Amino acid sequence: MESLIINSQAQMAEFAQKLAKNCRKNDIFALKGSLGVGKSFLARNFINALLDEEQNVPSPTFNLVYSYHSKKGQIFHFDLYRLKSKAELENIGFFEALQNGICMIEWPEIAQEFLSKNHIEIFIKNNLEGCEESRVIIINKNS
Repeated sequence: MESLIINSQAQMAEFAQKLAKNCRKNDIFALKGSLGVGKSFLARNFINALLDEEQNVPSPTFNLVYSYHSKKGQIFHFDLYRLKSKAELENIGFFEALQNGICMIEWPEIAQEFLSKNHIEIFIKNNLEGCEESRVIIINKNS
C-alpha cells in the first residue's frame, strides 16, 4: 500500500497519466471515495492518456458504462453508484469487460467480490480542510 498527496488538478492529471502509461490489458482499477472527490476526473485523464486524440470523456453516471478504443486495447469506464443489485452487473456487460479490457470502476463496492485478486484499489479523499484541490490517494495493489 502506498499513499501520496495531490495538491492540484494538474498533479491529479499527471498521476492519472502515469497510471495509464504503466497499465496493461486486463488491469482493473477500483476507484473509491466520496462524491466530488475526483474519481471521474482521474478516470477522464487516465482514458485520454491512452487515446490517440483527446476527447470528451463523460462520467458514466447515467449510462453506467462507456468504452473506448485505446493504444492498449479496450477501456471500460464504469460507474456502479446507481446499481441496486449484483444481478444488474450482467446487464451492463461487466463480466465480459473484466475479461477483455482495462476497467476503470467508480463506486466498485457492489462488484467487489467479482474483481480479480490483483486489481488495484485507488482511494481518494480530501486532504486538508480549506484546500479545495488537495487530495490524499491511497493505492492498494491487491495480490
